[in-house]
Order: sequence, then C-alpha cells, then structure tokens
Amino acid sequence: MARGWLSPWISESLLTPDLLNETGYQYNLNWCHDDQPTRMQTRSGETIWSLPYPQELNDIPMIMHRQMDARDFADMVIDNTDEMLLPSMQQPLVMGIALHPYIVGQPYRLRHLRRALQHIAKLRDEERVWVCKPGQIIDHVNAMNL
Repeated sequence: MARGWLSPWISESLLTPDLLNETGYQYNLNWCHDDQPTRMQTRSGETIWSLPYPQELNDIPMIMHRQMDARDFADMVIDNTDEMLLPSMQQPLVMGIALHPYIVGQPYRLRHLRRALQHIAKLRDEERVWVCKPGQIIDHVNAMNL
C-alpha cells in the first residue's frame, strides 16, 4: 500500500489530511513550506506528516513557465544543495527536486540534469548528504519520536 500522497496539481481541501490519515497514509507532499518534515494533527488526533514540496526546484515552473535554460536549472539545483549544506550541520533539512521525464528527460536538457545529480551523488559518497525516498524520511522522523 502507498504510504504517501501527492495530489494532482498539489491541490487539496481542508479535509485532505484527515481523509488521507483515515485511509492509512502516513505523509502528504502537498505543502510548500519549511525545509523540514512537519507533524500535522488530524481530526482524529493522529499524526500525518507533511514533507515539503519543492516549488522552486521543480522543472515545470522553472523550465516551462519561467523559460529557464536547463543549464541554469542545474546550476540552481547545485547552488541550492551547497547553500543548504551549512545549516544542515545544525539540523536535518529536506531538499526535494521535482522532475518530470518529459521535460528534463529531453536529450538537450538531460546532460545538465546529469551534472547536478552527479554533484549530489558526490556529496552522498562523501556522506555529506543522504539521498533517500520520502518514506525513508518518515521512518527516520518516526524513529526519533518527534
């Protein structure tokens, strides 16, 4: 069963977190907010986690709507990663990247995305960042009993 939810067009009603929790979901990816998981209390008193959705590090608004070049998008991903490294020494941070294969998967864009991902992979290999899936983040914060 799926553990997390991302609504179409990142839209939801006031009841969405409650309904997701009541059907067994553990986290929601709809909210663009802080760089940390946020505990949300549902109407039942139980928790559903909100993991921040990357509004800026997202190829749709940047490449399609703002007409950003793929090279600049890759630079933005690298700069964002490097800038978040220092504060991440004091507290864990989440940095998501929203990618859509029909956009960044185009050959003339792919080489720039590859450069950004290689930069992140190097930091992962140096154990400076943790590359993971949303469910792994939820498992981690649940284990911390936050």
